[in-house]
Amino acid sequence: MTRAPDGIVRAHTLPHRGLVRHASPLSLLVLGTLLMLGMSGLLGHAGMDRHTYRSDTQSHTLDIEMPTVIRTGDFYETRLHIKAGADIHKLTLAVPVALWREITVNAMIPQPGSENADGEAYTFDFGPLAAGKEIRIKIAAQVNPRLHGLLAGEIEVRDGERVLVRAPRQLRVLP
Repeated sequence: MTRAPDGIVRAHTLPHRGLVRHASPLSLLVLGTLLMLGMSGLLGHAGMDRHTYRSDTQSHTLDIEMPTVIRTGDFYETRLHIKAGADIHKLTLAVPVALWREITVNAMIPQPGSENADGEAYTFDFGPLAAGKEIRIKIAAQVNPRLHGLLAGEIEVRDGERVLVRAPRQLRVLP
């Protein structure tokens, strides 16, 4: 008969009764709890509902619908609803560079007539907007995978260079 390796005694080779050869019920309970927490959204997706923010002056209104908390790598939409109380000769949307750091913009509907970036903001010109008229803008974007933290800035509606309405927004990106 061959000799067993050091530390192995006869009791190790005898059949066992009970849960000795099975996974620990405690480890299954911990794993199951983590899975349930993940599916419930309590570990990060909770609060990822869209949030609508309204900013208005005496003559203009800006509603911004966008998430306030999102996961890195996720796609999301920002919807803007601009209502002109007075004529706007050159409707310009300005998004601060800080709010779109590490964000990839996939589409904007309607397409602006021209786009520009000056290091402080990305600007999009949509042409004139008559008093009493409104425009809805949809922006589809994705958070780049390496981004996490807080993005913040003020989205502005302008008439050319003159600011008509400002809306402070922030987006918390979770890993």
